[in-house]
Amino acid sequence: MTYRMGHRLVSAAAGLVFAVSMLAGTGTAHAQDESPMAGKKVIFVPISMGISLTEGWARRMREHAEIGGYSFEVRDAAFNTGIMSELLAKAISDKPDVLVVHNPTVQLLARQIKQAEADGIKVLQINLQSNQPSTAFVGASWERIGREIAEDIVKECGAGSGKSGKVAIIPGQLTAADSVMMNEAAFKVFEQHKEIEVVSNQASDWEPEKARQITSTVLQQHPDLCAVFGHWDVHTMGAGNAVKDAGKSDDVLVYSTGGGDDVACKAVEEKIQHRIWSYDADGQGRDAGTLIDLMLQGASIEDGSMMIAQSPLKIIKSGEGFDPSLCWKM
Repeated sequence: MTYRMGHRLVSAAAGLVFAVSMLAGTGTAHAQDESPMAGKKVIFVPISMGISLTEGWARRMREHAEIGGYSFEVRDAAFNTGIMSELLAKAISDKPDVLVVHNPTVQLLARQIKQAEADGIKVLQINLQSNQPSTAFVGASWERIGREIAEDIVKECGAGSGKSGKVAIIPGQLTAADSVMMNEAAFKVFEQHKEIEVVSNQASDWEPEKARQITSTVLQQHPDLCAVFGHWDVHTMGAGNAVKDAGKSDDVLVYSTGGGDDVACKAVEEKIQHRIWSYDADGQGRDAGTLIDLMLQGASIEDGSMMIAQSPLKIIKSGEGFDPSLCWKM
């Protein structure tokens, strides 16, 4: 499946400049204690709460809501895609000013996102993007992450490394936006380095235990495995534990991506995972809150294309380069 972000990139600084110019253009001065967002409604429908990623986003978005005087409500799908569709349908019928959605796959919520936008509800997609564009998106560049991790794997496992070049990839779901884009970018790199062999590309359904079982089986079949590339640090914990249990933590590099909380740093420090490309969920939550504020005040791109705030990346590495300050705490 091919999926690309063909939309306009908006940095945080550019967004703030845009907000100032937009508000100045209204010719209306607001009192310091009066918010143009007061009384408006925002609904957040995540894949699941109870994980640091979504809890961190919600905390920062809620802070913006308190300052701006608008309501912020979370409707938790608890990893159930059927319930998520139902919750989103109910949210659309409640007519909020902004919907924040966390897409489990590129297709599942596409029709509902299109419906919400047609009904005048602005939609902010967070970190996992649908095939359906909306008013705004905040999140990681999955193409960049997939490419950079693949390039690092080539450096560590490819020609001249003395390693087998064998790699196991563990997506969360093969149709999730991050998995689609990271796999596409990684395989483009690997195709240029024939010594790299992807011996497994099995989805874990975001479950650590399933990732552990997949990795354990791959290690039995390929004891000379060089690297594991998991698409989310939470389920990749299972893969890392399988590598550690097999006594191969010094031989098999475990890569992943994630929101960069202190649990991720602990996993790297203990060499359960070796390198995590962090998109900093805490920073994403602040960026999401800022975009919501702008959307509630009428911000949009004139030609109707999607506003995009791309998340800066932090690479958390084990060994001498380990830096716990790269991680955040709830």
